[in-house]
Amino acid sequence: MAYCVRCGNSYIFQWTFFVIGGFYMKISTKKIVYVALLAAICTVLNVYDIPLTTDTRISLVYIPTFLAGFYFGPIAGFLVGAIGDGLGCILFPKGAWLPLMTLSSGLMGMIPGFIRTIKLNNKILILLSFCVTFIVCSVFLNTFAIWIVYFAAKKTFWVYLVGVRLIPQSLNMLANLIITILLAPFFHRLLMPRAEAMKKPA
Repeated sequence: MAYCVRCGNSYIFQWTFFVIGGFYMKISTKKIVYVALLAAICTVLNVYDIPLTTDTRISLVYIPTFLAGFYFGPIAGFLVGAIGDGLGCILFPKGAWLPLMTLSSGLMGMIPGFIRTIKLNNKILILLSFCVTFIVCSVFLNTFAIWIVYFAAKKTFWVYLVGVRLIPQSLNMLANLIITILLAPFFHRLLMPRAEAMKKPA
């Protein structure tokens, strides 16, 4: 059983398998295909990013996890994010695996799935999804996971967040948000009919 570094959290895998089990009880073959495809894209985007400066890199991993949750539901979104992060760490390791960041990646897909149920304009839902996932996942969970392992002995969490993480992560989120909004009509035409078709009884 995997333990989160320093926090002894041995329940992440148990909870993940519980989510997967509940998902597969209701899943269709077509949804499995879309989840697998988006998880593969997420895995690749977890490895490759776009350098802007020595301290700022743009990763487009927000987009496939958002699409999975927004169009195929919160559990599909969670699986795409968690699997994409986990496989990226296994196949293309860049450092220590941080289970809390894998959980955060799953939530990055799950949150848009819940927000999608709110009856608002599509662009407002996209903006709201990105803002909430940014605050919950990027600002707090991911930052805390990195801080507790590498920087807790050197600086406080808030100093690390404001001084190191906040501006680069804000630029990263903004880039993903702009791309998603610009491509939203294409994503909607491509994915919405498929998502609606899966809801109909066979």
